[in-house]
Amino acid sequence: MQVKSDGNSSLGLKLEFTSTGDDRRASVLLSSRAVNHFSNKFSKVIMTRERKELSSGWVINEGVVAMNGYTLSEIHAVCYRSNSPVNEIGWQNRSNDNDGTVASPSDYFALLGHITIKTSDYRSDFPVSSSWLVDGTSIKWTSDPLGSKTLDVKISWKLKNENSYQCLKFNVYLVKLAKRAGGNPGTTLEDVKEYLGVAQVSCFYVSDLKVPSDISNLKFIIQVCGVDGTIQELDESPYYELVVEAP
Repeated sequence: MQVKSDGNSSLGLKLEFTSTGDDRRASVLLSSRAVNHFSNKFSKVIMTRERKELSSGWVINEGVVAMNGYTLSEIHAVCYRSNSPVNEIGWQNRSNDNDGTVASPSDYFALLGHITIKTSDYRSDFPVSSSWLVDGTSIKWTSDPLGSKTLDVKISWKLKNENSYQCLKFNVYLVKLAKRAGGNPGTTLEDVKEYLGVAQVSCFYVSDLKVPSDISNLKFIIQVCGVDGTIQELDESPYYELVVEAP
């Protein structure tokens, strides 16, 4: 799941399971932080693994759930603070239960981006990066007296075999490559993948993009999102690299 919080709040998932043989129910909490103070409210608590590779504060939390003999029946979001008492857990989209008192929304700040659920034998079938044709057109550079630039560009992409894969949407990221001594292209600037936006068609317009004077190349990454909710790893996604216009 993709989440964002203010540091004091955490966001987890409460998964409700029903036994396939009888009416037994079990609840599992997926959480990135220890919740010992209210862990007895769940049948099982599973700690997730964080991947902080996304920009703008988004974090990917991953966990493995094994509930043999049970069927997943409900999914709830749970927003809490690490020091919250049991009766102040914020349940989002909860059913008519008495698990806790809903706290004031101002007490918490957490966002849920997307949720992906995969079976243990799932294998992604994203097209490899070389299967895509990515290009930049309508390129316009504007310079200021201090050496910085502003860029307008249209990024377009398509599969070489256009009927080979169905995509739901595309996330667009930017990586800025700094100059090395001597003016040669160097490594990424702080290794930051900056999120620019999402496209539901095969093109994306970038306007008024500020480019500092020490940047030599811009790498636009097109992250493919499948119809099943899965997303391609950024390092495996197609991209378009643009050389910054010389002054």
